[in-house]
Amino acid sequence: MVWAFVTVLFLSALLIFGCFCYTFKKTENNEISSAVKKLLLSGSVCIWLYVSAIFIESDIISAVLFGLYNICDDAVVICLIIFAEKFTGNNDRLKGGKKLIYIYALADSVFLLINPFTKYMYTFKTFTGAFGKTFHYISSFRLFYAFHLGFMYMGIVIVFGILIKKIVSMPKIYKMKYAMVFISLCPVVSINAVLLNFETKFDYSLLFYVIVAVASFYFSLIYVPRGLMDRLLFFSVANMRYGIICIDVDGKCVHANKTAGIYCDAEMNSENVDIQVKRWFSEKISEKSKDCSWETQKRIDGKIRNCSIEYKQMFDNSFRYIGCFFLINDHTDDDEKLEAEKYRATHDTLTGIYNREYFYEETRKLIDKNPDTDYCIVCTDVKNFKMVNDIFGVSGGDNLLKVIANITANLAGGKCVYGRLTSDRFAICFPKERFDEDTVLYEYSKVSRAMGNSFFKIYIHIGVYEIEQRDVSISVMCDRANLAIKTIKDSYQNTVAYYDEKLRSSVVQEQKVIGEFENAMAMGQFLIYIQPQVNVDGSINGGEALVRWNHPQDGIVSPGRFINILENTGLISKLDAYMWELSCSQLKKWNDSGIENVYISVNISPKDFYLMDVYEVITGLVKKYNINPKSLHLEITETAVMSNPQQQLKLIKELRQFGFIIEIDDFGSGYSSLNTLKDITADVLKIDMGFLRKTENIEKSKIILEMVVSLAKALKMEVITEGVETKEQAVFLAQAGCDVFQGYHFSKPVSVSEFEENYLFKYITI
Repeated sequence: MVWAFVTVLFLSALLIFGCFCYTFKKTENNEISSAVKKLLLSGSVCIWLYVSAIFIESDIISAVLFGLYNICDDAVVICLIIFAEKFTGNNDRLKGGKKLIYIYALADSVFLLINPFTKYMYTFKTFTGAFGKTFHYISSFRLFYAFHLGFMYMGIVIVFGILIKKIVSMPKIYKMKYAMVFISLCPVVSINAVLLNFETKFDYSLLFYVIVAVASFYFSLIYVPRGLMDRLLFFSVANMRYGIICIDVDGKCVHANKTAGIYCDAEMNSENVDIQVKRWFSEKISEKSKDCSWETQKRIDGKIRNCSIEYKQMFDNSFRYIGCFFLINDHTDDDEKLEAEKYRATHDTLTGIYNREYFYEETRKLIDKNPDTDYCIVCTDVKNFKMVNDIFGVSGGDNLLKVIANITANLAGGKCVYGRLTSDRFAICFPKERFDEDTVLYEYSKVSRAMGNSFFKIYIHIGVYEIEQRDVSISVMCDRANLAIKTIKDSYQNTVAYYDEKLRSSVVQEQKVIGEFENAMAMGQFLIYIQPQVNVDGSINGGEALVRWNHPQDGIVSPGRFINILENTGLISKLDAYMWELSCSQLKKWNDSGIENVYISVNISPKDFYLMDVYEVITGLVKKYNINPKSLHLEITETAVMSNPQQQLKLIKELRQFGFIIEIDDFGSGYSSLNTLKDITADVLKIDMGFLRKTENIEKSKIILEMVVSLAKALKMEVITEGVETKEQAVFLAQAGCDVFQGYHFSKPVSVSEFEENYLFKYITI
């Protein structure tokens, strides 16, 4: 009897371990297979430990093995809980409760390990069986064994709870797989409970471990019921978005899902489906065709639907024909989505006309398709569009853009390409013979009326590029039309400007200046020219540093050809810093050669204040060349100061404290304010003689000029007048109290060597 029990246990352990090996090698590594592997391994080890404890002859080793067997029983319960969670999909439902289970199991393991010495949990005995073999068995359970049993049955209750909840909530077709695992556990629990009330030598409930193990293995990893597969396939086919019609070997329809029925106007009436199938066989499918497809249209619920029909034959494993099926794909919605996506990719979302990229693309196609037709690009720009948003709000600005888009579309008609390039810029590609300037101006003049506000007038500026170079990109063509708009950007009327050779030359010149600038600085092509400044007594001890470009091909280039370009691109700051350094270097040379009490006046561009730390750069140069800061006069325009008065006035104060002479440049040449003189603490006021030349009221201008000079004197400021061109002007200025004169009446800007030779410390009669 004992030998039979042990043999069955051993074979059960081998079977469980075999399932473990199969799971390890043949199944995918996922959460469920991992849980099954742990359960199978712990179950087989548990049985082997029990068999070893029975067979071993050493009492102490047997006692230890019985303790390990009970500890492994705890592990089996924990693995069973984890398996139940993964098997039913209720992952981590216990959450914090698992920690208590692990702590309980650890405490139980400690008691079981020390039991051979304490005998608090159980005692064991030996008996002699067949063939004189001695066997060990647990003879009696003590009070503390209840601690171990409590853990075991608590774990089983948890597992039962998880399985029962899943069985109750699942559809009937799924219940079997969970119920079989539940049923397999019942004999183990039942027999174990019965054995506790009877004094048996062995734990016969272990014989049912193999049932639990195999059931868990099979129903979680292997079992897929045929009925389940059939039902799932049926529901999948019935509810799929494709229509499917299955035909048997005799040509009869054996299945058609709802989608196919709707397409065939059958509403699941198989006769109508059969009629449709016969028509397909006669019209679309040849006798030798194993598969084919075609496109068709069908009116369904009053709407034309686009469908593709696919026909395929089916064969068994012996390649014998067993039937065929038709797959009906209604792709109308997909087509509409694709069209909508294409529309969004090619059209402006606000106005509904072409966006920039698609305008470029379609314009290129139009020009290339009609090589004998002359075209022009017409671009529009709203003057002060930002003010429209500020006054009328974003919605008002959007409405304006829609109005312009509608006018643009009406002007274009059917033979032109038109689109929205950027925020308030639109473009049309006209055949040149269709473009009429008066019509375009008239149509865009309607924009103001569309806003419904008589107090705020909208002005549209129009740039035209007559296409001569057909191979350049459309974006460049639009840039040229927009460049023409820049020439009329200050105009307060609807007006048209054309891109011409003069504009093209200016663009070329601008690109040339920008492209050659860095190399010109590196090669030292920018030179200092000094325009002498004559004191009222005729003496000269300084002048204004002005830049000249010694171009290797063009010779000496005046600043008028490149300063504005550098201003617009921000490169002016690099040039200014370079000129400041050349001026400091020249002052250093004069000082080293014994020439002192000489100064150079340098300009600070308004953009310098934003593109560099003016204070750090200029003071750094003075320190580098060890010159007196008073010998470097700094000319700052009043507009630069008043653009950010709080910051610039602070900077001027710091520069004066360092020792620089500050000159307010171009006073009177533009917008001037007494606030400027009131707030700025400067050393010199520099007046532009253009103040006299640009007016017919010379006498009034002279009176104002005299008053400005008197005001500057009262503010303890020295006065320099630049642009002096005649002796009469010089005499008048001297009488008015001017201290220093500068202009072509005395000298044009000259090279440093000529300034040293002919002007420095010389006297000129005013």
